[in-house]
Amino acid sequence: MASNSVKTALLANVGVAVAKGLAAVFTGSSAMMSEAVHSVADCANELVLMVGGKAAAKSDKDHPFGLYRAKYLASFLVATLLFFVGGWFSSSQSFEKLVNLTNGSMPRGVEAIELLASLAVIVVSACLEGYGLHTSIREAHERMKTLKVDNLNLFAFWHKTKSAELASVMMEDTLALVGLVFAGLGISMALVTGDEIWDAIGGMCVGVILIVGAVALGFKSGSLLIGEAVEPEMVSRIRKAVEDTPGVDRLINMQAMHMAEDDILLCLKVQTSKLDRDYDVETINKIESAVRKALPFYRFEIYVEPDLYRKPKATKELQNNK
Repeated sequence: MASNSVKTALLANVGVAVAKGLAAVFTGSSAMMSEAVHSVADCANELVLMVGGKAAAKSDKDHPFGLYRAKYLASFLVATLLFFVGGWFSSSQSFEKLVNLTNGSMPRGVEAIELLASLAVIVVSACLEGYGLHTSIREAHERMKTLKVDNLNLFAFWHKTKSAELASVMMEDTLALVGLVFAGLGISMALVTGDEIWDAIGGMCVGVILIVGAVALGFKSGSLLIGEAVEPEMVSRIRKAVEDTPGVDRLINMQAMHMAEDDILLCLKVQTSKLDRDYDVETINKIESAVRKALPFYRFEIYVEPDLYRKPKATKELQNNK
């Protein structure tokens, strides 16, 4: 199911896209056209995220661990859409207008009324995009409280979060607001100087911002798609829960990876007090219960292997030194 931040962003972007599109057609502003394309891409992105979220809730025989990573794939597609649809198109259109204005193929004069109308649309759009960003930030703070993490700023949260949806929406809304600032500056400079070349430059800036943001989101979603480890704070809680379990002598090895934001694959190798089969089953059940109790807001797929701890063999260099 799509998060509130995705739904809010979709509703806001639909209204923004319509307003920007009408303004771009009416004024012929490159900056507004870039922003209109940006908002259309954002609407497509939210739809992709919602489809990915719905697919992630399903499972089939070909995917034994479920389709959790569908959300991460959707986020990666969002980054691609931001680059090709938003960034590339905006940059190319604005660059073409910039060339035409420079070589005299287009008049460089401006229509003040049309540009003022564009500025009004930018203000309204900024309010809607700001509300969407506020919703995603509030959701981020709620998740930090759930995870009992207080010393994490929003930039660090974006870097560390395993929520593909929230990472995508936060990036989109931030890029939208920054893009609106540059579009507004370009149109304002065009009004002040009477030279439309500033409008084209504003459109170019919007395209470049989208490309940079798409690359950042691509790296983030690609890392999630490959598989990211559980954060050190969570690893410490899991380790303590296992080591404090009655019957466990030593935690030999642990590997924990996010299958999705709230789903963790956990593989443990432990040494128990006794190695007879009946006691192992009892201890393993206690380990699983302890881990789930320590982190109740996660769903775990847990595999425990009882084993004997073996000291690492000394290297030849150490042996020679002795």
